[in-house]
Amino acid sequence: MKKFKYIQIIFSLFLMYSCDYLDIVPDNVATIEYAFRNRTQAEKFLYTCYSYRPAPGHLYTDPGIIGAGETCQRYSYQNVWPNFDPAKITRGYQNAAEPLLNYWDGEKSLWIGIRDCNIFLENIDLVKELTDFERRRWIGEVKFLKAYYHYFLMKHYGPIPIVDENFPISAGVEEVKIHREPIDVVVKYITDLMKEASEELPNANQVIEGTEAGRVYNLVALAMRAEVYMMWASPLFNGNTDFASMIDNGTPLFPQQYDANKWKIAADACKEAIDACHAQGKELYDLVDPLVVNQPNVLRLQTTLRQAICDRWNKELIWGATNYDCGLLSKYAAPRLVRFDANNLNSVCAEWAPTLQMVEKFYSSNGVPIEEDKDWKSNNWYDNRYRIREDASANDEIFYIKEGQKTVNLHFNREPRFYSSLGFDKGIYFGSGYNSFYTDVKYSDFVNMRVSGYQAGSGYSATGYSVKKMHSFKNSQTTTQVSTEFYPFPILRLADLYLLYAEALNESQGPVDETFVYLDKIRKRAGLKGVKESWQNYSTNKSKPESQDGLREIIRQERAIELAFESKRYWDMKRWKQIDILNEAPRGWSIQGEKEEDFYIPTTVPMYTAKFTIKDYFCPIKESNLFVNENLIQNYGW
Repeated sequence: MKKFKYIQIIFSLFLMYSCDYLDIVPDNVATIEYAFRNRTQAEKFLYTCYSYRPAPGHLYTDPGIIGAGETCQRYSYQNVWPNFDPAKITRGYQNAAEPLLNYWDGEKSLWIGIRDCNIFLENIDLVKELTDFERRRWIGEVKFLKAYYHYFLMKHYGPIPIVDENFPISAGVEEVKIHREPIDVVVKYITDLMKEASEELPNANQVIEGTEAGRVYNLVALAMRAEVYMMWASPLFNGNTDFASMIDNGTPLFPQQYDANKWKIAADACKEAIDACHAQGKELYDLVDPLVVNQPNVLRLQTTLRQAICDRWNKELIWGATNYDCGLLSKYAAPRLVRFDANNLNSVCAEWAPTLQMVEKFYSSNGVPIEEDKDWKSNNWYDNRYRIREDASANDEIFYIKEGQKTVNLHFNREPRFYSSLGFDKGIYFGSGYNSFYTDVKYSDFVNMRVSGYQAGSGYSATGYSVKKMHSFKNSQTTTQVSTEFYPFPILRLADLYLLYAEALNESQGPVDETFVYLDKIRKRAGLKGVKESWQNYSTNKSKPESQDGLREIIRQERAIELAFESKRYWDMKRWKQIDILNEAPRGWSIQGEKEEDFYIPTTVPMYTAKFTIKDYFCPIKESNLFVNENLIQNYGW
């Protein structure tokens, strides 16, 4: 592998700024020798390399968790809210002077993490008492982490420098003023290193859940490598002429010609990862929790779909995050289902609010988009989707919507993932300590001043919806206490890999049979018929799956639904260059309406006035870095 002897120092401030983290190595070289003097100390350094992992799913630090029209945070005319940095970015507060979520040289600079990974790899052979298995495994883990940190920076900043080795202390000032590399060079470096790591990492069954859960193993490296290739093959990086002016040291950083073969490379990587997952026992989650075996079938399916996320370390999960307590996510995902006392008012608040656009993205009960469903057309449900229907009474409706309550047509006749992923006004909220439908089941009521709705002085949903999917049905609420179940936020799961493979196949070969195999596996788990059967029988656009363009649209909607609220759509919208969708102002209900007739008025969430432009595809590098290293060019538009 080609070695790029760069160093993180020039990406931040220079030595004259005298910040501790700029040192290439600690001042006392003996400190490194101490860190690798025995197995115990070296293992601590290994965990230090892990410590730089960005926290996926964190509402304050993950840019993918709020954005792309999926969710938004409540607003304030006094500019108190939003207080989530990702929400601030969607509202146009990003800047180059003091960038939000600065992974380049901020508090958790990934270049520092890469530096420590290099230190580990350069010194691990000093430790004599490691077994061959341990040494090989630890090296594989750190190689993967180094590649992953490069990839994370690439997603945020585009073409980046490559730091394969730290510079020696004797390196001169001019020597470390390096350039960004073209994206093809960056991707080759990352994917080669991930492949190399996969050959040194253990299998899934060699990771001890009780003490080692969250550490990487070979499936993580193979699946993430496939994701990197998918990002590379997508329009953002594949023949993107919007960034033709980004030329560094005479070399274009973005290839200006589209290369269809990149999709073939991505498809092969996805299939390699899928085959390895299957060989090691990974499957789509389909278990029924013992707590719900005696409940109605529709609630059992809803629970299974939620537990695919919330059942910790389940058979579908490839890599989960252990560096973030999803209890905080649960707080902002769950609505109030009981009246809390004053001291408990903000224990849950549904402040992480799905948008009306996302609500409408979910399929009909027939498994096709609501705007092209024959039944929705013939019964005028689509045209009247915002019209109030008096109550739930037919078939299984009482298991979805509280009997005797009023809600809109939009909430009826939807697919199972709609009801397992979304909390909506008058929707049944099975779980949360109320696990028997026939004795005591709760429902959400988002009308102003009602149990789940807007209440002055407390958190609330800005749209009248909540993210049911991302908190366990085993969480509980009482008037005085809220408890939450821990689960690792899913960085990668098998359904995501299936969808990536289907997309790569369609882009490289068109609607081949194998594409439908993997789409239909996911749909079957969700209680739906296959793509071809559903469109043939229920859609007004029967031929849609037969063309590459039509199937592309289906795959993208399937990803939006299946991976909703998992910090995926934001990156999908960027890599597909869907700037129009990113520009849509979030919509919801008129949450201060005190009657259903006043509540059910589609409304644009206030304070979302910023427009997404081409420059927002990538984050700005902090301006002060450019003064230190004149060879480092700024991202387009910043």
